[in-house]
Amino acid sequence: MLDGLDRGILQELNIDARRSHREVAHRLGVSPTTVIARVQRMEREGVIHGYVPLLDDEALGFDLTATIGIRISKGRLREVEERLARDPRAYAIYDVTGDFDALLIGRFRDRRDLDRFVKHALQDPHIERTNTQVVLNRVKEERRVPVPPKASERASGNP
Repeated sequence: MLDGLDRGILQELNIDARRSHREVAHRLGVSPTTVIARVQRMEREGVIHGYVPLLDDEALGFDLTATIGIRISKGRLREVEERLARDPRAYAIYDVTGDFDALLIGRFRDRRDLDRFVKHALQDPHIERTNTQVVLNRVKEERRVPVPPKASERASGNP
């Protein structure tokens, strides 16, 4: 369970994961040793999985984002999702409710790249159908996970 200090550390790292433990400690008014111990514990417990730079996909040549609903043969969901997940263009894959079994969000270089991806996916005998939607504009895309408030803060209406 996370306490207020853990949440503060996570908020600071969410702003800039390159901040030193010393700087985080200074901002929170605790010792660097405390921050180091807390971060190491959260890494061990799987709260923090790693540290990655936030890259600009368009600057790297991925000019097209698409969502692809996928209907998968009964009993083959995990197998197909794992196969699709190996493709580096697959940004996220979710099990979903509704008309499709999975939702894939992918980044592609252009329409031809997307076309090749979908046609290759449809060669899988366990993929019954897809529904592709091309993203026209990004209104919001936040890659950081928000740090939830403590239960007492939620009950009082504080953010």
